[in-house]
Amino acid sequence: MAKEFEIDVSGSDLLSKDYTICIANKDSFIHGFKLSEELINILSSKYGQGLYRYNKSKKGKSDFKVRLYCAVIYYIFRSSKISGEISLKVCRDFPGKEGDIKENLKMFLERGLGLILQDRLYFGKLTTNSNAHRYAYLMRQDTKNQMPNYIKISLEELEKWLIKK
Repeated sequence: MAKEFEIDVSGSDLLSKDYTICIANKDSFIHGFKLSEELINILSSKYGQGLYRYNKSKKGKSDFKVRLYCAVIYYIFRSSKISGEISLKVCRDFPGKEGDIKENLKMFLERGLGLILQDRLYFGKLTTNSNAHRYAYLMRQDTKNQMPNYIKISLEELEKWLIKK
């Protein structure tokens, strides 16, 4: 039986201060990543300089954000040592980008980590009782970053998936 996880975010835009991505399940699995202002400034600057593989256009910026979002999810799962079959319910935080997210997550999670997703990747609104929904918000509000659920991801790790080849 597949382990079920939910993914939610908190913040107005992926490139806004303290934007948080959280993966949780109904048990005690709660992990997330908060983008610092410094990291956002560096990523935005390098994107603006054309150093990443995405065009400087509305579509290019949208593709850049989806790739960054999926890379963070990859690192959260990689750090958690989850294996086997999983099921993901993803909050619809990137309207119209579900196909791109699905494609990226299959590449990152199935090929990159050996997780088995098959067709267990769903998009929809999460309930207010969802751990992913609640903890994404709590992590974003945690101004001193004292919650134990954060993972660390370096700029270099993220850029591995963003830089032009």
